[in-house]
Amino acid sequence: MKIKTEHYAILESAINDVLSVHNANGELVRCYESGDFHKSDAVKDLQKRFCFDVLFGAGLNKFVCSELYPYMDDNHLYTALKSICPKVIKRY
Repeated sequence: MKIKTEHYAILESAINDVLSVHNANGELVRCYESGDFHKSDAVKDLQKRFCFDVLFGAGLNKFVCSELYPYMDDNHLYTALKSICPKVIKRY
């Protein structure tokens, strides 16, 4: 995984904060798995959509652009996000 340890810790902390609020009882995962979110019909890779939506919800856009993208691309970022976010399975 191509991410600095300190950057991974920032991502993990922010994402876990979001998930503790919005996925406390697994409700966010259930919404995504059932397709109960905006433009769910257009999603080809549900796990990727979920991970990047949670990242956006964590408010880390500036951090990602200024700290991560200088040495990473979306594939590297997605690998890190998959290791942090819960797994979702498309059921719709």
